[in-house]
Amino acid sequence: MKSVIGTIQFMGKIPLWSFCILIMIITSCEDFTEVDPPNNQLTGLVVFEDASTVDAAFAHIYSELRNSAFTSGTTSGLTYLLGHYTDELNLYNPSFQSIEVYEENNVLPTDGYVQGFWNSGYTLIHASNSILEGVSASTALSLEDKQRFLGEAHFLRAFIHFYLTNLFGDIPYVESTDYRVNSTMGRMEAAMVYQKIIDDLIQAKSNMPMDSGTKFRPNHWVASALLARVYLYQGNWAGALEEAQRVVENGGYQLSADVAQVFLIDSEETLWQLDSGIDGVNTEEAFTFIFTDGPPPYSALSNQLVDSFEAGDARSTNWVGSVSDGTEIWYYPYKYKVNTNTATTEECSILFRLAELHLIAAEAAVQSGDMELAMEYINMLRERAGLSMISSTDRASLLDAIQRERQVELFTEQGHRFFDLKRTGRIDGTLAPIKPNWQHTDALLPIPESELLLNPNLEPQNEGY
Repeated sequence: MKSVIGTIQFMGKIPLWSFCILIMIITSCEDFTEVDPPNNQLTGLVVFEDASTVDAAFAHIYSELRNSAFTSGTTSGLTYLLGHYTDELNLYNPSFQSIEVYEENNVLPTDGYVQGFWNSGYTLIHASNSILEGVSASTALSLEDKQRFLGEAHFLRAFIHFYLTNLFGDIPYVESTDYRVNSTMGRMEAAMVYQKIIDDLIQAKSNMPMDSGTKFRPNHWVASALLARVYLYQGNWAGALEEAQRVVENGGYQLSADVAQVFLIDSEETLWQLDSGIDGVNTEEAFTFIFTDGPPPYSALSNQLVDSFEAGDARSTNWVGSVSDGTEIWYYPYKYKVNTNTATTEECSILFRLAELHLIAAEAAVQSGDMELAMEYINMLRERAGLSMISSTDRASLLDAIQRERQVELFTEQGHRFFDLKRTGRIDGTLAPIKPNWQHTDALLPIPESELLLNPNLEPQNEGY
């Protein structure tokens, strides 16, 4: 209901009949195995004859990304669950058994959060495909609007598939709303999924505006940022460096001089953030992480993460909060500081910010043999954090330094730590010593058992489950 209300507010004076059709389109698919509507039912194409209703369809997607999908800052989102799955968060409430299985790496194919990741992902992919099909068929939208909408929908489809393949490995890449096709799709190899993502992002870049007028809607530079991340994950160093540098040098964004300003709503380094929907509402992350009494009611930062900060690092001072009972101290993520409603919204959940592009450029530069350029990018972040500059030109040392910077710069942000450990081959060596149940196969989550029962073509289950 919360997301529907947000959509209603966004839509303003859209006719009621359009709104009803719209809601039917974007909420009718809990997963991609739902049946088609009856032949005599009004189709969604009517909705896509008006730019305002298309904007409303996008508003619903962004509302879901913030409030209930895997990107949310709640306890069911990637930030929280993968924080426990890796070495960022520790659980202090043993009654929170649904989280304990992530802490102890005992996730099963019947896990509700795993099902939620899968369903929320493919539901939003369905919504994106609905927009792509409807806008493409529209005869009333202007060419400019059509290009903008198509670019944004291609980006969202790529964005969501990116997370799904990094969570589950081989997955279906869904490009239509046709139940007859989608309900029997098998899994595509991850390498092919990545190529599909790249194709979507290239299409998105060509159609998305350089400036969408708001940081609540992704633009050309956000598509380029995701493409840089994809290339990095692929080991395409030249591509990652090119795209990251394009954003850093030409996107019009600036690193905030003060780390205390990074996560404010008007931060100049934010590329894309999620609107709260209601003025005065702040982030789910702050509500999830901040606590005022010890011991922690649910979760706190791990000692591994707290100890990873160098002495004098301003990020530790500004992004880590603490609570003491007089004998023991516990720490929590404090990037988002406002866990109450305020007169106007002060913080919004950030999905892309410029610091990540600096880190991508640094890593890609090292892998391309340009040590000086790598040091330039990493030292910009270290200077802002009040730390000494790195001067080593040794390849291995620089790569280690970049991964340490990623750990302290991007902690508790959308699962970066988990994905970094996986892609750099360090996940077993890092997690096995501190997690007794860790197995190499835990680097992928299981395909939800309910999905395998509905569609046997998704077999085989990921190894280890």
